[in-house]
Order: sequence, then C-alpha cells, then structure tokens
Amino acid sequence: MLDKRILYFLAVVEEGSFSAAGKAHYITQSAISQQVASLENDLNIPLFDRTFYKPRLTKAGEKYYAFCKDILYKEVDVLNEMYKLANAEEEILHIGITGPLESKHLPNIIVRYEKLYPEKVIKVTKCSFSSGVDQLLSGELDVAFGISNDLSYHTTIAVTELIKHKICVICSPEHPLAECKSIDSKELKNVPVVSLSKKSGPNFYADFMRSFREDGFTPNIVKYVDNLDELILDVRLNRGIAWTSKEVINETDKVHILDINDSHHGATFAVGRRKRNLREDVKVFIELCSDYFSTVS
Repeated sequence: MLDKRILYFLAVVEEGSFSAAGKAHYITQSAISQQVASLENDLNIPLFDRTFYKPRLTKAGEKYYAFCKDILYKEVDVLNEMYKLANAEEEILHIGITGPLESKHLPNIIVRYEKLYPEKVIKVTKCSFSSGVDQLLSGELDVAFGISNDLSYHTTIAVTELIKHKICVICSPEHPLAECKSIDSKELKNVPVVSLSKKSGPNFYADFMRSFREDGFTPNIVKYVDNLDELILDVRLNRGIAWTSKEVINETDKVHILDINDSHHGATFAVGRRKRNLREDVKVFIELCSDYFSTVS
C-alpha cells in the first residue's frame, strides 16, 4: 500500500487545499500539513509553493504527482490480479449489499446472471455504505450496492445509478405522528431523531445534514446507529423518528410511513465497480442491474 503521506499529498493536489484534503480524510488541516512536510523533508524536495493563497505544485511536485498517480493505478492493477489468482479456481462474483432493497430484488438479477454464467459462484456480503466502498476499493468486492454520493466520491469507482429514492419519515405506530399521512419538514424541528452515523457512510451523512440546513433547521438527533436494521429497531421501540427511503421499508418492519412536504432530502441508489476491474461478467452483471431497475417503479 502507498505511504499515507503520499495519499495525503495526492489529496491536497486533487482537493485544492490542505483544509479540503483534511476534510476528505477526516483529519485536521495541521495534520495534513505536517504529513506532507514530512514527505518533503524525506524527499529533500519542496512539492508545493506555499506563497500563494492556495498551494501550487512546484515543477518537481508536478513530476512527483504524475509518478505517484501512475504507482497508484499500478497498485490497483496488482490488487486486481492478486484477487483473480486467489479466486481462479472458483470463478467468484463477490457482491456487497447494504439492506432490504437488494435482498428484495437481487435474487431476480442473480437468476438472469446465472443463465449467462452458470459456472460462476455468487458470494454476497452485507456491508454498510462505507465498508462496501472500502471493500470495493481494496478488491474484496467485485461490485457494491449503495448510495451514489458515497460511491461516486472515489474517482477509481465506476458508478451506475439505479433508482431515485423516495425519502420519507418513519415512526412507531405508538408515536403521535402515526396519526398523520404527511408532514411539513419544519414541523419536525424538535422531534427526537434516530440517524445513521457518519461511520455508516461519510458522504451520505454529509448530504443528509446539508439537507437539514437547506430545510432551515438542525435536527434533534438523540441517537446514532451504524446500519438500517438498528435504525428500524429503534424507531419501532419509539426512541425517535427517522429519515429513510420508502424502498427499504417492508410491511414486516411494522413502522408508520409519513410523506415529507417541502424537503431537500434525497438519495440515489446505485451500484459500483472498480474502473480497473474489466471482467466481462462484472460489466454484464451491472448492465443486468440497470435493465432490471429501469422496470421497477
């Protein structure tokens, strides 16, 4: 794996500043600056000209950046080859799923896939939005389902959007809001909320909180959970309401669904693969997913 200092250096270049790179890696600006300075000290070469408002690459920095990107791509290639060798005997298609939406529809897609590739072994792993992306990047997964903004954040992932989620609020049947069919978003300003955590998907979470700001209020979040199963359980136990999508709620969840009026909340369900994963069956699987979900209302 590349030295983390190199990854931080690449982030500064691609994000445009030390502060933005820090946010991308969830560390402070000063920590990013120290790590890049340490790299420059070991190389004995200044990589950035810091006399400008935003850091600019020196001539040596430009060459080093191109070199590091080339190494990064080669590393991804090597990981792909290692994964292929490790699974050469079984010919595995390894799929990452995040919740009930995939559990409901994936069997139909797999049936179509197996007709085309009867020799393939299908392996399915339950993930969070975040861990699914991590396993996709590391080569553990061939494809991963999730939220578009978490998958598309990484330039090495090819993302295929499948459906636009219909965002709603869910509550316990015992909750006072269970008498309503719909509600204005601002009426929920002080209502206790159970929320998916930043750990479950950092970019999903960032968009989630930004949508509240656009709605004009800060949510009264009383508990964070790391997956949808925990979220639904806490709602059923009347520990708070939750924002989620209608598509992931089943009748067996025994929660009440309210439509939200005048809200900026939204999310897109998607599937991703590493751009460097050029296996024909992986591409065909994603095409099957796209064709299937185009018929799902």
